[in-house]
Amino acid sequence: MPVVPTTAYAQAEDALNLARALVNDSAGVVFTDTLLMPLLNSAYRGLQRELAENGVSVLVEQQDIELDVNSGTGATNLEISDVSSPQLPADCLMPHMLWERATANTTDVFVPMDKFTSGGGMLNLQPSSYLRLWEWREDKINLIGATQSITVRVRYEKILPLLVLGTDPVQIRSATDALGFATAALAARSRGARALAADLLGSAQTAAENLINRYVRPEQTKGRRRKPYGYRSRIIYL
Repeated sequence: MPVVPTTAYAQAEDALNLARALVNDSAGVVFTDTLLMPLLNSAYRGLQRELAENGVSVLVEQQDIELDVNSGTGATNLEISDVSSPQLPADCLMPHMLWERATANTTDVFVPMDKFTSGGGMLNLQPSSYLRLWEWREDKINLIGATQSITVRVRYEKILPLLVLGTDPVQIRSATDALGFATAALAARSRGARALAADLLGSAQTAAENLINRYVRPEQTKGRRRKPYGYRSRIIYL
């Protein structure tokens, strides 16, 4: 038998076909790929945002960034942003973790950096041999700086690439239903069918919630129930 390449990711055409079926246009006479693709990408971005708001990162990337010592100040960059040199990866949505090592010591292991989470801004400390701390604020990584060249390893959530062709992979697992219903809702609303759009949007939200549960549930080690109001623990003597 011939070897058939398989993947865990569905194709864009799967969601498009579902959307057309839901708006009673399976033949694609009205809702062609050209018409539906921008709507599918809107649903795609919305689903990624909803997953991120629930603590689910769908696509994670890792990249090493070399920060050289500034000849004028003797310290490395104080930020990594879209306009710094070097700059943030173009597909970076939000960094999750950072590690560092001295650029000259290629045999050393990368050491985790601590994330600074105070709302008052980065600490005003003198640069030392290593960066030590990082902060994500105003769409950039803020640093204290270091007195030697540092290589920073950034693990970040990646922006999903736009879907262009029907054969493009949808890089969210098991997302066909959520995307198909959401795309159909946008298509119905574009034609003035508001009642149908509202019904389809509700189905899309249910599918998205089910998808979130599939991601989150394996991370929960024990189910918990809220204690009833007025509950008091008691000591029972036997």
